[in-house]
Order: sequence, then C-alpha cells, then structure tokens
Amino acid sequence: MTPKTSLANSILDLNQITQPIIGEICHQVAFSYGDELLLDFGEMTAYNHPKLSHLRKGSWQLSTRATPWYLMLKKGVSWSSSMLVNNENTVEFAKIQLQCLENTKLTNFVTLANSNEMKLILSFEGDLNYELILEPDLEDDSGLAYWELMMPNEQILIVGPGQFWECKSIHEPY
Repeated sequence: MTPKTSLANSILDLNQITQPIIGEICHQVAFSYGDELLLDFGEMTAYNHPKLSHLRKGSWQLSTRATPWYLMLKKGVSWSSSMLVNNENTVEFAKIQLQCLENTKLTNFVTLANSNEMKLILSFEGDLNYELILEPDLEDDSGLAYWELMMPNEQILIVGPGQFWECKSIHEPY
C-alpha cells in the first residue's frame, strides 16, 4: 500500500503528476450522489460492465467528494455550489451552470496549499476563460477524500482528507 504524502512537502510532485491532463477536452459534466461533481476528460469509452455499457467515461475522470466549488469567469463573475444549497432543483441548476465547461480544453490543473487552505484550480480555454475552483473544508472530519483523479495509466490520485495525497494503482485496496 502506498503511504500518504503531506501536501506541504510535495506540492510540486502532486502538480507534476497532474500535468498530462492539461490539453485534454472536458467532454462531460455530471453529478453523482446529489452533490458530487464529476468531470470526464480525454477519450470517451463505454464502461466495461454490461449494465453500464450505455454510459461513457473519459480516460481521465475527476470526482469530488462534498467539496465546495466555484465557477469563475474572466470578468470576476462567479457561481458557487453554496449558491445552490436552497435551490429545489440543485443538481439540474448546477449542471446548467457547468455545461459551459463541456467540449472545452483544459489549460491548467494546479493544486495550491498552505497551512490554512487548499485549492484545486482548473482553467479552461475560451472567450470567457472559465476557472473551476475546488476549495475543501480542511476542518471536515468525514474522512472522505476531497477529490480523486482516475488516470488512463490505471492510477488514481486521491487528495484528502486533510493535507495529504496518494497516487496508487486502481488495483490496490482503497
């Protein structure tokens, strides 16, 4: 089993691991379990399981775990997941706001961290230069990862809980 690595000591290593996703196209934005944001990048293929074969997944899959997100535009306008909490149709409304990311090229994927906060910033090509920012609550004691990135090389990058991350084979126990 791969040991977890402290984010403060290895932010450069973490960002180096994620560099190959830059330049990939975001083909699909979806939600699972209500508020978990999922983004599919790269080549889209069918799932292997027969009951899921009608669904498609990206060669890169980013999934969040109850992590607040913000969609920023070049001009400073933003939508955030917290704006949607009291909305009766939260998932549908959020998906409409995030559809602008579909079929756009990822131009940056970077994790920033210091002792008080952590952010994942995804920048997208286009006239409005969208940025999707994930900002986990470091005080959250749920024990869940903040985000996971499934990679085409059968590796998974798991960030959180706390300021720790690990990159391991998808075949290793969770």
